Amino acid sequence: MSVRRATDAAWIASGERRVTVPAPCDWAPPPTFQPPADATAALRTALHAPRGSASLRELAASARSAAIAIPDLSRACPNDLILPALLDQLNAGGIPDARILVLIGCGLHRTTTEQEKRRLAGTQAWQRVRVADAQGSESPLADLGNTPDGCPVVMNAELAAADLAITVGVLEPHLYAGYSGGVKGIAIGCGGEPTILWTHRPAFISRAGVELCRLEGNPFQHTLREVARRTRLAFGVMAVLDSDGTPVDVAAGDPTAVQEHLAARFGPLWLCETPTLYDVVVAGTKAPKHENLYQASRAATYVGLASRPALADGGLLLLCTDLPNGAGDGPGEINFARVLASANPDTVIRRGLEGPLGPGGQRAFVVANVLRRFRVGVCGSADPGLLRTLGMASYRSLAEGLADARTRPGHAPRILAIADALTTVVRAAG
Repeated sequence: MSVRRATDAAWIASGERRVTVPAPCDWAPPPTFQPPADATAALRTALHAPRGSASLRELAASARSAAIAIPDLSRACPNDLILPALLDQLNAGGIPDARILVLIGCGLHRTTTEQEKRRLAGTQAWQRVRVADAQGSESPLADLGNTPDGCPVVMNAELAAADLAITVGVLEPHLYAGYSGGVKGIAIGCGGEPTILWTHRPAFISRAGVELCRLEGNPFQHTLREVARRTRLAFGVMAVLDSDGTPVDVAAGDPTAVQEHLAARFGPLWLCETPTLYDVVVAGTKAPKHENLYQASRAATYVGLASRPALADGGLLLLCTDLPNGAGDGPGEINFARVLASANPDTVIRRGLEGPLGPGGQRAFVVANVLRRFRVGVCGSADPGLLRTLGMASYRSLAEGLADARTRPGHAPRILAIADALTTVVRAAG
């Protein structure tokens, strides 16, 4: 995929809507995929031909109970498509609905309401099995030892007690893991606070190899897989979604094999190189990442912490979102804002490298790394006071943000609009 000159107005995602970016600008549109004609049939095919594992029905035949981990509110996932098929396969293998649990992998994000649980699991699964949160500081936990590198393996107790663990997820670029999906829904989504804090400490995520769109030689991904080996995780289903949230591919089987298969196919389509360094990058953030700054700031880090950023030093990085939930209301989100507001970026970075920053502190650390090199502004109705304390500019609209960039001395600003900065990784040509 490549950046192209926008002959007409470009657009970027802002939650569920699109915001127009006026010409002249360059534009990185979302990749175009051809969804399967029948997503249910595609899932059925994937389940009947799993990658690197026995079928789920065969795995269920030697188990009395099963736990299925699904993403929380921070990541869209077609659970209403996937879960009924998994329940049917487990039933066929001898595990009744009464001994199947769906766990919402909250990590250190907030727990969900009953209405949210039903929406996340889908009505059919909600009516058939129990749905519960796996929250790393509030749910009962089980100590499963340590990885060879010393990471504590502390997992949700109900997941640890199940005879068979299954993960459901979406594959897309991820700042630390390279790609989401794989074992992450178990190792982090259902992990306890000690596991999450160990893997997310700034000194660890700063290690060589921890980067976007990289699985091989990635210490973060390696550690997650070591954590998952100490659980009974044996099967996974992963989907890839287009810019409208429609499944364009689905694969099932061994979670690592599935992740590597999908990453090999779609990774090159998400990477984009440009010979130009831009003065302004407008980064789109689609739902549900737009709801709070903890999640929306991922777009800023995907641009600013790319291996070769396409934004010139001192350039302006604009996010377009109203941030209806402010910085976020989970324990990690609250501490993220507190840490980022506590000192200037250089000090936050130094503190992070010297010791732990607490839940969500790693996001303050990576955002501080962006703020040290670039300017960041949020366009919309977000609280200006909150943004100011976090070192960010506030603009009432994208037009106001672009006008500010154009009033600065020098040449007319070179502008890049990235339709969805969470699934299109733009970097400067090497």
